[in-house]
Amino acid sequence: MSSPPAPQSPRFGAIPTHSGGVDGPLSVRGAKCDNGGIRRGRAPHGERTSMDLEKLPADLRQRLITIGRQFGSADTIAQGEATVAACDRHGPALEAHGFVSADLARLREAIDALRATGAADEPPASARKSTSREYVETVRVGKTLRQQARSILFIVMQRLAASPDAVEQEAARSVSSSLDKTQSSRGDPILLGAQLDQLRATLTMARVDRAAALRGADALVPQLARVAERLRAIPVDTSASPQADAVDLLDGIIVELVRDARRAARSAARTLGRPEVAAAFELVCLSGGVPKGR
Repeated sequence: MSSPPAPQSPRFGAIPTHSGGVDGPLSVRGAKCDNGGIRRGRAPHGERTSMDLEKLPADLRQRLITIGRQFGSADTIAQGEATVAACDRHGPALEAHGFVSADLARLREAIDALRATGAADEPPASARKSTSREYVETVRVGKTLRQQARSILFIVMQRLAASPDAVEQEAARSVSSSLDKTQSSRGDPILLGAQLDQLRATLTMARVDRAAALRGADALVPQLARVAERLRAIPVDTSASPQADAVDLLDGIIVELVRDARRAARSAARTLGRPEVAAAFELVCLSGGVPKGR
């Protein structure tokens, strides 16, 4: 008597089917999601694909709304579709780096739900909102300065850790802690500003400051302070309606998912020696560009 065939893993990019247990279209406060919107269901390997937006933790919900508010819905949909297309070409390469078919299903669902709101249908001149170029540019500069500060501090940490002086070894441990806390801001300008402040404080610590100054920190420290203030000054509209919040939330979910895909693609590209994988997932639609092939 032959044994039953082993279950096969779902192909990357296949949209999971929802059999049984489907509660119908998710109702998003302020937005209508029809059958093309987000549904509750089971993803491959038992992971839930759906996003019950009403049950998101309040702090996460607000963070996603804040991120989504900085981007026009037409841009987030375009970027989402570009990322889906990139997954069609390179998706399997991303699986071992964290972005799997369940994440792609979430992205498709969020795009459909945002499209269903009609937020991206108006002509650009009369659209409810457009991507904030101030936000994009200030965050870009902040991330560049963060990388520069972290590069200096990493080298300084190594030099201090090799010192026989116990005080310098303790300073090295403080630098290591600062580096651990400033790796990613997930697109949050307030958090990025706080990270720049922390890096500035670390660069000016006793025993760190002199070694850092030899490596260009004297010019960097005032830049960190200025850009941190600019990040905190990015305007945030707190008077938005529930309908606008619902759209911003979907924008934020898409932005976070395409960033996840980009992160996985960069890791895969380094591992496989295939720079074209990383290039396919760059967020050109969120920075004013046009993706290749579109």
